[in-house]
Amino acid sequence: MNLSNFYYNLPERSAPKSDFIRKVARRCNVGEPTVRMWVKGKCKPSMSEHMKVLSEETGININDLF
Repeated sequence: MNLSNFYYNLPERSAPKSDFIRKVARRCNVGEPTVRMWVKGKCKPSMSEHMKVLSEETGININDLF
């Protein structure tokens, strides 16, 4: 599983996807559009701290995120 798969498997009918984006953006001190680009696979975080946050929030190994 990678970051995109994790995000797209969150439930549709509630707010977990929005909550996930908001929480990661806050923890990484970046905008929500940036996190959305990450989960869509259009770009990757350039900072290792951001990769660590994504790994912690998803339970996905850093090497498997993208």
